[in-house]
Amino acid sequence: MSRKYFSHFGQLFTFLAVMLLSAFRARADTFEIKVENFNFKPAQIIIKPGDTVHWRWLGSGHSTTSGANCIENKIWNSGVISSGSEFSHTFTVPGDYPYFCKPHCAFGMTGRITVSEASPSTSGNILDNPIPSVINQGSISARLVSVATGLTAPNFGTFAPGDKQRLFVTDQIGIIWAIDLKTGEKLKFGDVSSFLIPVGIGGPGTYDERGLLGLAFHPRYRTNGLIYTYTSEPALTNPDFSTQPTGVSPNHQSVIREWHVPLPKQSSSVIDLDSSRIVLRIDQPQFNHNGGGLVFDASGLLYISVGDGGNADDEGDGHSPQGNGQDKSNLLGKILRINPNIRTSTNEQYGIPRSNPFYPKGKKAKGGQTGCNDGTCDEIYAYGFRNPFRISFDSGKTKLYTADTGQNSLEEVDVVRAGGNYGWPIKEGTFCFDGKGNEAGVVTDNPSCGQGSLIDPNAQYDHDEGKAIIGGFVYRGKMLRQLKGHYVFGDYAKTFNNDGRLFYLKNANIAGNKKSEILEMQLTDPSTLGISLLGFGQDSSGEIYVLGNQTGIPSGQTGSVFKLTQ
Repeated sequence: MSRKYFSHFGQLFTFLAVMLLSAFRARADTFEIKVENFNFKPAQIIIKPGDTVHWRWLGSGHSTTSGANCIENKIWNSGVISSGSEFSHTFTVPGDYPYFCKPHCAFGMTGRITVSEASPSTSGNILDNPIPSVINQGSISARLVSVATGLTAPNFGTFAPGDKQRLFVTDQIGIIWAIDLKTGEKLKFGDVSSFLIPVGIGGPGTYDERGLLGLAFHPRYRTNGLIYTYTSEPALTNPDFSTQPTGVSPNHQSVIREWHVPLPKQSSSVIDLDSSRIVLRIDQPQFNHNGGGLVFDASGLLYISVGDGGNADDEGDGHSPQGNGQDKSNLLGKILRINPNIRTSTNEQYGIPRSNPFYPKGKKAKGGQTGCNDGTCDEIYAYGFRNPFRISFDSGKTKLYTADTGQNSLEEVDVVRAGGNYGWPIKEGTFCFDGKGNEAGVVTDNPSCGQGSLIDPNAQYDHDEGKAIIGGFVYRGKMLRQLKGHYVFGDYAKTFNNDGRLFYLKNANIAGNKKSEILEMQLTDPSTLGISLLGFGQDSSGEIYVLGNQTGIPSGQTGSVFKLTQ
């Protein structure tokens, strides 16, 4: 082959390389925002890393200054300039960037720029049956033994440190029951119903996701008598966090409260209802997707699971343009981690652990809305969730499990890592999600959304198998030795006809990115669950309890607690 050929080939290669490089460089875009009439137009935009925002002044006496709540965070500041001026800023780090006009912030002259890590699916074929395979019955069998009846909507059960005799069960209507595991006798350990928003979205006797949702005992409960609850309450007080647009009221507030039990070593001692301390308040845009999980780790840090704010597809009032799940400047769609033992936060009711993955470098974390002003809230442990209704640690307190309730197609189990992004609403399960605007969101076969930046679930199933995943616990008891180390969970109902299901992960002790098949537990007595599954409980010995009722709603007295046994 002649040198002339090589020369022409080299020139062609150089030309193609330059064109290719130019094409890559052209991927960065510039977005213009007009500054006029005391407004930024448009006020909210979504861009990608590398894009530039260019403000153009059509009126005088305004600035574009980064920060929230009229507090500058010094990422950028144009200064107050006049008509005809221009200012640009290039964004390289994904996140949410609120900004304002210094002279007119108090009058509502604010904007928001979202730098998205990945774009939701906008192409691909809609998948009506994303997982064609079915959940098979496993080899592990168990019986359900009735422990307590006469509850309304029991949704979670746990034990108090040092108390081997009782299971403490939250009833959605606001009652905490202390149940004697030998006799089934119920003691009303606490009644917080007067604090709740009225339960029943359509009035008494109707469906609701609000109420008493979570309970956790402080690791030193035997000496300090402290417990914590997660409740849905009327929005009558200013929140610590809010995503509500100006003039739009929240549906309710998620409230974390601390309570005191005067004599925690005595079984007759109950919650002092006058002892309540509010740890934090979060505005909730809609009635649904509240999360509600509370759990302590071995070092005494409190984890809180919070849903994306409700509605559907993570869209609507109170939802960020990219979805709350992906917006690190608010707490919705997240798992949080705080220290309730210290009070260095903005509201002086808790502290931010220095080991939190988004603890600000070189600064002292203040938490609260102030801690979100740099685009990332200090309290966040992990994000990208839709409705992580339940969270639990394995017995070693090192592996955190959650079951994230899906939208229209998928339910998933995740072993949660600090700082991890679990995808919602870019993905639902392992599939790309498309919110479809005013239509119902769908999953597609688009393979390209969020590659490399999102963590896929450890296990998932589609809606041929159930409607809403209910998270449980890793089994560490002695009654069912074959089940030891396996995560036990279930589904609310396959067809909304009191046909809840019990599942477990085939692989024991999963961690990291390890995947597992889902198997259905064999029930021998009775042969089917026969209830709407509402939650699980775990006692001090690691045995697991199944909670549910015959109505599927927080009404009536058909709520029951069953023990899984041989």
